[in-house]
Formats: sequence, structure tokens, C-alpha cells
Amino acid sequence: MINKWKSLLLLLPLMLSACSTTIVNHSPCGRVNLSYRTAVVPFSNHTETPLAGERAMSITAAVLESRGVYNLTVYKNDHQGRVLFPGMNKVESEETLMHWARSTNARYMLTGSVNEWTYKVGLDGEPVVGVSMQVIDLTTGQIVWTSVGSQNGGSRTAVSTVGQELINRLVSGLFC
Repeated sequence: MINKWKSLLLLLPLMLSACSTTIVNHSPCGRVNLSYRTAVVPFSNHTETPLAGERAMSITAAVLESRGVYNLTVYKNDHQGRVLFPGMNKVESEETLMHWARSTNARYMLTGSVNEWTYKVGLDGEPVVGVSMQVIDLTTGQIVWTSVGSQNGGSRTAVSTVGQELINRLVSGLFC
């Protein structure tokens, strides 16, 4: 009887890990000093999910603040509510976003793209999220840090939960 329980306990982590898959790659940390002001701007939305870029931006800013990064400026979209169809907000160019970030006296701009933010079609309906991030040094215009990842979750997990877990793993590459 005890051997059954030991076997079950040994297999439990394997069974739980089968529920989700995560792949994360990021550049080495150390080139970004988060004590300088950082502007967080909307991520490009390459999905069919409305406002996925704004959702990723909001979660990223909140995750950074929860890790003690308080010198953030978060972009507010002035076009919210003045569109023909919900989720069809005007997308600002990177140049416009960089100009806005510089106007806030930020040293860095954190941006990115959302490549997937949805539920898989089928009986299980598993959430899947794919996000990439870049930190741009506004004094040089160069990308000084980048991270990319994808994650899926179990059928009873919210896509926002999977998104937050993935974003948490992505930004962990900024802290060393």
C-alpha cells in the first residue's frame, strides 16, 4: 500500500507538467537598469483577439510593479471608446510610441508583440499564449533586452492566467 502512494507521489509532478507546456528564451540580463524610468507601451497584436496587446501591456506593467519596479509610465490609449467596432483601436507606430516615451523622461521603453492569446478549438479548449518583449534604450534607439515565449494551460485555466504566468517568466530575465 505504501509503495502505491510513493509511486503516485513520484508520478504526480509528471502528470501535472503534462497539463501545460512553456518555452521561454531571453537575452542575458544586466544591460537594463530598472531604477531608471521605463515606459510600458501597448504590444503589437498579431492575433484575432481584440485588445490582446493592451492586455499584455497591462499585465506586464502589473507584474513589474509586483516585483518592485515602481518607476513605470504606462501608455494610455486616447482612442478608447471612439471606434466603430470594439477592439479595433488605432495602433500607434513605434516612432510615435518612442516619442511619447521620451516625452515622459523615460530611459527605456518596454514593448512587444502578442502572437497568440486564445483558446484552442476543440473539446478541451486549452488556453494558449505567445508573447515577445523588447526593451529599447531611448538614448540610443537600440534593443538592449529581448524575450520570447509561449505557454499553454489546462482546459480549466483562464487565458489571462496563462498570460500572466508566461509574462512573469519572460520578465524574470530582467532580474539577475
